[in-house]
Amino acid sequence: APSDQSTVIRSIQVVNIKDLKPEVRSKVENAAAQTSEADLRSLRSSIDAAPEATAALKANGLNSSQVVAINIDDGVLTLFAKTA
Repeated sequence: APSDQSTVIRSIQVVNIKDLKPEVRSKVENAAAQTSEADLRSLRSSIDAAPEATAALKANGLNSSQVVAINIDDGVLTLFAKTA
């Protein structure tokens, strides 16, 4: 299937949103709040299909069900995870 992600991912960062500065965290939480459950499910299945993303999360003791937002910027995929 053709991918709309023409961007080449060179590295993956995992960020726990509780570690973000408050102003950045509120931006991420606002973006996450506007993401539908269906979009989140689709996002998480994309992450599960990407071994590098799964491995990056595992290395941080996380899994895709905790990812609430992603960002791709200049080849860097950032996974924003929310823990209880």
